[in-house]
Amino acid sequence: MKKNYSHFFLMVLTICVVMLTGCQVMPKTPPTQEPTSEQPLAISPTTATHMPLAVSPARDKTAVCGRIVTADGAPYGDSNVWLAEVYYGEPNSEGAFVLNTSASPGAMTDKDGFFCTVEIAVTDYILIIGHPDENYEIYAGEDSKAKVWSPLAGKVLELGEIITTLDPKP
Repeated sequence: MKKNYSHFFLMVLTICVVMLTGCQVMPKTPPTQEPTSEQPLAISPTTATHMPLAVSPARDKTAVCGRIVTADGAPYGDSNVWLAEVYYGEPNSEGAFVLNTSASPGAMTDKDGFFCTVEIAVTDYILIIGHPDENYEIYAGEDSKAKVWSPLAGKVLELGEIITTLDPKP
């Protein structure tokens, strides 16, 4: 009795053909922003000196960098810094800000008080120092209202030195 393996062979061949048609070469996606000789990477002075990586946001993103210090100029290190998004009801009206500790952009200050966010959305923000569940401060301008920061797309917003009234950690 002779066995016929042609059905088995056709079944294996069909499975191989189906699997190979599902395999496609994926095209390479170019990076969001390539450095060229005409356009050097935008590196902020803060990040160039105090951060291990250069910050250069994509054209449609931004980054925020600065330094938190106490009233006597001491660095406010190892602390949370949050950016709460500002929402406006009508154009040219005062806005309201929302902080979502699981989704709002933020960073930690290093031992010298410096911080830098990663690429974030370009919108208006309020700066919150500390942790909202414990001890925090909403950074205010000269008019005692929360200061609104407006970063630009593709740029690093340098806040400079921000003085906090929070007590440094022991």
